[in-house]
Amino acid sequence: MHAKEWDVIVVGAGPAGSRAAELLAEKSVSVLLMDPKAPWEKPCGGGLTAAALANTPELQELVDRGMLIHELQAVAPSGTSIVLPLHDPYLVVSRKMLSEWALERAQTSGARFLSAGVSMAEREPGGWKVTDSNSHVHRARWLLGADGATSRIRGVVAPGLKPELAPTRVVYPTEGSPSGRAVFQFLPRAEGYIWDFPRLGHHSVGIGVAPGTFKRDVLDGALTQYQLAETGAVDSAASDAGAVIATSAWTAGKMADLGGSDYALLGDAGGMADPATGEGIDYALRSATIAASVFTPEKGFSRYPSAIKRAFGAEFRRAKLIRRWLYHPEVAERLVARAKRSPRGALLLMALADAINNHGSLGAALWRVIRGPVEDLRKAQEACDCASGGGASARVQGTLAEATNDHGSD
Repeated sequence: MHAKEWDVIVVGAGPAGSRAAELLAEKSVSVLLMDPKAPWEKPCGGGLTAAALANTPELQELVDRGMLIHELQAVAPSGTSIVLPLHDPYLVVSRKMLSEWALERAQTSGARFLSAGVSMAEREPGGWKVTDSNSHVHRARWLLGADGATSRIRGVVAPGLKPELAPTRVVYPTEGSPSGRAVFQFLPRAEGYIWDFPRLGHHSVGIGVAPGTFKRDVLDGALTQYQLAETGAVDSAASDAGAVIATSAWTAGKMADLGGSDYALLGDAGGMADPATGEGIDYALRSATIAASVFTPEKGFSRYPSAIKRAFGAEFRRAKLIRRWLYHPEVAERLVARAKRSPRGALLLMALADAINNHGSLGAALWRVIRGPVEDLRKAQEACDCASGGGASARVQGTLAEATNDHGSD
């Protein structure tokens, strides 16, 4: 069977794959973009951080189709809460809308989209032979894997790279959607949190925990109890969905595995999600931008791993540190309690929230607290006077208390 020849085949048409296809096509590279289900509503929050909006300015095109978040409510395991203003807002959009937008940009730039999966990818002299799910053969000199946390392409090009896979469960209720405020509920007896992100017409409520801690039914039960506590009812039309996040807290492998002369791994396929928050859209888009910027016909993507290390290394180290202590239930409880009592404590949480939202350094956040600008302290004083909110914590605590850390996740 005759095989179509391409310069680059991109497997996966999520934000990372579509962005890479767009940018490479703009450089007159012939690109085949493959995905069996894009665009689709991937189960996740859909948050585009301030860092994402700054690093990929084109995302501003989506502002009118999403919801800007100007403040967040941090809820301790006991139910004590505080509302924190964000220095810069972030945007929440549906993942299907984001995927549609990115895919349209890729095709407009000249990439060819094929609605098919990959059944086999094989190295051969001079490049790659890719057989799609319809048994058609495609050949290319270079291969990009952007096919998500459980990437098939990663298993072919870098079998030694094994990202940590963190489980999440998500539901999309239409009732009780807040406006302009996100909720982060820290969990009792668990490393993780529940998020509640408002969207247009509904909201995304999800739970993410460390690998191997709680089973799917326990996580779904916690989401049910959260909805009952917040609205008094469970949206029967909103079914639970799940996904895994591939984080940079790799269990095996290193950044050098992310690319070579004839391949590169983007976004979740390369384990490039924040190990603390699970946020991956910014890293997906930036990894695509970096891959396209370093690509040359002579060296392919051989410079990609070192470029990723320079761009992301410090951020991932910061995220691992945040995860180590911020999401511990006792630490979260103390931080929120202190923020309720003290403007400096509230300013500490504000600075941490802004550091996460802007992918800033922890050192700069702590210096902001020490320096205590007058305007920041004024906002912190207003924040520490807020009333406790949400009765969800007690019910969620009861649900999770029934599980132990040896349950495992599925």
